[in-house]
Amino acid sequence: MGKINGFIGTYASENSKGVYRFTFDTVSGTLGKPELFYEAKDAKWISLYKNIMAVPVEKHAWAGTCLLDISDGKAEFLGEVLTEKHTPCYILQDETYVYTANYHEGLVMIYEKRPGQREALCPVKKIVTAPGAGCHQILFHGPLMLVPCLTLDRILCFDRTRNFEKTGELLFPENSGPRHGIFNLAHSKFWVVSEWSNEVYYFAVKEDKFQLKETFPLLQREEGAAAAVRLSGGERFLYISLRGADQIAVLAVEGEHLKLVERVSSQGEHPRDFILSSDGQFVLTVNRSRGGLVSMKRDLNSGKIVKITGQTDIPQGVSVILV
Repeated sequence: MGKINGFIGTYASENSKGVYRFTFDTVSGTLGKPELFYEAKDAKWISLYKNIMAVPVEKHAWAGTCLLDISDGKAEFLGEVLTEKHTPCYILQDETYVYTANYHEGLVMIYEKRPGQREALCPVKKIVTAPGAGCHQILFHGPLMLVPCLTLDRILCFDRTRNFEKTGELLFPENSGPRHGIFNLAHSKFWVVSEWSNEVYYFAVKEDKFQLKETFPLLQREEGAAAAVRLSGGERFLYISLRGADQIAVLAVEGEHLKLVERVSSQGEHPRDFILSSDGQFVLTVNRSRGGLVSMKRDLNSGKIVKITGQTDIPQGVSVILV
């Protein structure tokens, strides 16, 4: 494929100004120096659907989300909505809506996308879970919207076909802190990473029924804080970022069980988000505190990370995507 573009969202700081764009060589795994693509305070999480980018933004003591059209290689501002006190920590899009999870306020906001109109984002639903609930992600499973609430030790389930009525919840042990989850392609398996207890919970899934099959320890509680989770192509390996320990954990999926393959350095401090390249050859990790953006080569058979192929500075990096 050659060189493609990627984008990084950053926390607000003196040295970080918003969303950055970089180049990634899909053959060698090398990285180009990130350059400011769109200036926005606290633009920490990037969501891309087709050519529409949704980004958190803070202005004039208010926070919310803005929409950008990036189809011509530039950030064309389409509009924004500022109705929250804190910027959302997670954003998801589909053809019609933008969904945001707000950690501090315990909110899920749903906006209708109306590009070209005066109000490009129109609020259509506000779901209040609990103050400080730690809403950290949004996932879809059939008609269900799942929202991990870290400080509530549960994942809340809402029915999208019934005006997002709450229909149930998945309960986790006290002070475990479920943060991020991922389904396999068939949505028959579901893995959830807990931030506080540093564990992976594996659920067998059938329609709207979730059965806990295994709890797999990653670290001792005091050793770090698990963050993001990714599933490799072929669904043979899970990858998990471990802040504090500053590692990426590689786990083999063996039927209904997990097996630790290795834990390797993230080549920096505080690895937050990371992704796998579309061909599965590389892992791209963003270290928030030190180390910046790192590209590492994978062995497709063993799942192991075998070498560093690129590294470049980026201040306060949080999320990363490839186009």
